[in-house]
Amino acid sequence: MYEYVKKSEYAPVRKELEEIIKSVQNEMWEKYGLTFQFQLIGSGKRHLVTRIRGGNNGYDFDYNLIIQRWGNMLYNAKTVKQSFIAAFKNALTGTPYSAPKDSTSAITIKVVDKKQKKILRRCDFAIIYYEDCGRNDGYYYLRNNKKQNVYAFVFRSINFGIQEKVDDILGEDGGWAYISEEYRKLKDINEGNEKHSYSLYAEAVNNVYNQMFYQ
Repeated sequence: MYEYVKKSEYAPVRKELEEIIKSVQNEMWEKYGLTFQFQLIGSGKRHLVTRIRGGNNGYDFDYNLIIQRWGNMLYNAKTVKQSFIAAFKNALTGTPYSAPKDSTSAITIKVVDKKQKKILRRCDFAIIYYEDCGRNDGYYYLRNNKKQNVYAFVFRSINFGIQEKVDDILGEDGGWAYISEEYRKLKDINEGNEKHSYSLYAEAVNNVYNQMFYQ
């Protein structure tokens, strides 16, 4: 069963993570002339941070690192990923986080309780960019195809309409409580699956919206 993590517990962790990101920003600018913004996404953004009660995997955060200026490494996916990993490694010095891991679609860091052999918390940082032409139906994210040993920026479409549905739900009495309860129910149902939190959130919103306005 999933439980919600109290804000008093995860808020200091978010602050710590964003200090780490700012350190990475400084290094990427000073060494390569590359600049990026960061954006908390997923369950952390919506104050729906969860973990399995009594489990070994803790809770997680997800950030998008949105490239603005490429500096001297324009669209070179492998160089960009490796440079970010090196910058995170430097930024993590003196923190409880493990060395950054080159995951398929992100850079992953963790805090591990070695005595109890469990993960306390983790964070994934996805490197993305938006096209300059004004296209607003998606973005490109840096993907490491480990089977082919190829790094590339891959287009991902954006699911429009979710925020509009949330706004309608919040206009009803107890709207957010319905979303929160549905989200936790879906987390329990999908325990052990690889379904991402943002997908479950979108599903929860759609379920509540359909129950409220189409039944």
